Amino acid sequence: MFGRLCVPALVVSLAAAPALVHAAAPDAKLIDLNVVAVDSNQQPVTDLTQNEIQITDEGRNQPVVFFRHVNDKPPALPSPGPGEYSNGGRARARHATVILLDLLNQRVTTESLTANLIVRQLSTMEEPGDLFLYALTLDGKISPIHGLDGTEPGANPQDSAQKGEAWTHRIKPLMDEAMRSLQKVRPGDTNVLNVRIDLTLKALMNIGGQMSAYPGRKNLVWITDGIPFAIAASHSQTGSAIDFTTQLRQVGDRFAKAQIAIYPVPQFMLGSADAVNGDLNSIGALNILAGITGGRPDASSDIGKAVQQAMRDLRSGYQIGYYPSDDSWDGKFHDLRVTCTRKGVRIQTRTGYLASKEPDATLADRATGDALRTRAEVAEIGLYALVTPDPKVAHQTDIAMRITAEDVALPQNGDRFTGQLKLTLVLYKKDGNAMGMAAVPLKLDYDAGQREKALRDGIELNRSLNLDGIAMIRAIVFDFGSGATGSLSIPLDPTAAASMK
Repeated sequence: MFGRLCVPALVVSLAAAPALVHAAAPDAKLIDLNVVAVDSNQQPVTDLTQNEIQITDEGRNQPVVFFRHVNDKPPALPSPGPGEYSNGGRARARHATVILLDLLNQRVTTESLTANLIVRQLSTMEEPGDLFLYALTLDGKISPIHGLDGTEPGANPQDSAQKGEAWTHRIKPLMDEAMRSLQKVRPGDTNVLNVRIDLTLKALMNIGGQMSAYPGRKNLVWITDGIPFAIAASHSQTGSAIDFTTQLRQVGDRFAKAQIAIYPVPQFMLGSADAVNGDLNSIGALNILAGITGGRPDASSDIGKAVQQAMRDLRSGYQIGYYPSDDSWDGKFHDLRVTCTRKGVRIQTRTGYLASKEPDATLADRATGDALRTRAEVAEIGLYALVTPDPKVAHQTDIAMRITAEDVALPQNGDRFTGQLKLTLVLYKKDGNAMGMAAVPLKLDYDAGQREKALRDGIELNRSLNLDGIAMIRAIVFDFGSGATGSLSIPLDPTAAASMK
């Protein structure tokens, strides 16, 4: 818990780190999984324990070393006092759900019907929250209807936001405007199946890249007839059969690393173009992407139900982790199976992963860059700072930061609990330009008592800085174990800092 009344936290000095925290890289890489558990009525199960979870990687049993329940109602934090700043922790964490209306991979006869279904089923939604809507156009582009940044065709979302109106209440004019501009004659080459599949995979990577800048767990509800995972020789432009399984797995793995789950909503009401053409198994391709990313392979064809399910799955779930053996990192695709010993409980999570180690520095740099591009604070990891000017030294300021240890992965490794963080501090001048950046790697290594103390009191980092000419500090923490990020802006010159947002 944040606040001055907390007992002293475990302290990490940025100038000289004590034995509990050091910069060495971990020997083992944690596989972190987002898990949804549902009962026979598809309702969340919120009281599972670590002992009820079983994991197999390529058929080999794996001990669970990290387990926690994640929900959308963490304890509320006290309001910061004078000189105190907080990102609010997970109480303010946001989780985006994006609907993708796929015009490229639907028959012309179903496009308008599907658009009307979206309008009818979303127009009564009173609290759309972090729900967004895009279209995949006939030429393979991604077009916002209600975008992640508030972009809307032919509308001023700020006017509606000022009135307190939910964007779903104006979805009909938004959709009508979008369909008028997007329903153009299909470019001739998109009728070639190879071309359409390539455009679709590139478009998925495009929308995935846009979503990855949005912190936390995210879901993509893909309303589509789908694409085949293979083309028969009789329908291939080359005259040979083509299998796209590898490409689908690569796309799925990128989505999974960005914490994006795909919920396909197939629209075969009037027949599929792929079924008519005799191409192989569009449903199979959708299931591959859903399985690798941890979405629902059997998501309802009812658009409203699928959207509600995706949003509900974000609100309650689990994070679990395990350490694969060193010889597991063979660059191949590994099948995963996660089950629950409790009767009647179904587990939804990734069904596999590409076993190639991406450098930790790449993951951290990508997450840090995404956080820097996000104006709102990233709150997957709770951060608090107390700023105290030194009364004796001009421009000298003491900054005490605290990281919420409950939001950090501390998997058990023997009788120790270990984890690795990266703290990045960016200093901004009054003109808004970055003056400098400092990165501090932190390896956490606790016994059971120290872990309990960290969970109770947080992890505190103290630094005394000369901040002459500095208007704002942006602190970003990345957790290598869970992939979670937290950011906090500390305004030293409130007037100048306000102009940067």
